[in-house]
Amino acid sequence: MDRLTELSIKQECLDLVTRYAMAVNRWDLDAYISVWAPDAVWQRPESMPMHGHAEIRAYMESQPRDRVLRHVNGASWAEVIDDDHARGWSQTVVYDTVGSAEIPSRIELPTMVVEYVDAYERRGGEWLISRRDTTWVFLSDADTVSRDTRAAKI
Repeated sequence: MDRLTELSIKQECLDLVTRYAMAVNRWDLDAYISVWAPDAVWQRPESMPMHGHAEIRAYMESQPRDRVLRHVNGASWAEVIDDDHARGWSQTVVYDTVGSAEIPSRIELPTMVVEYVDAYERRGGEWLISRRDTTWVFLSDADTVSRDTRAAKI
């Protein structure tokens, strides 16, 4: 594979990470689902893996809508495996203020810092996330859902 093709693939995969954040920040579930392969697997901490568009969409639809949510992407990396497969890693700082969707929102501590380990596949000429493993690196008390989940285990 020539260097230009490799760089193009890397950029398309990194664009997926940005499109993911933009879609969830705007709560555009159709755009959000469009970054996932139809049979994608999403493993979130302390929960069963979600498989496919229907499970991923159902999870997102179960989340509160009265919020200002921002995934602020930080470092990201992608590695090309072959013409149709790549993998990546990224960090994201998540701000989430549940209770009002009004902007500007009062800034709080970040809710969490997460790391994503991704597998990407090109299908039908389009790069998609085929697997995402999410790790909580830091959690604040502002993340009531994760905090309550952890407290129940202690």
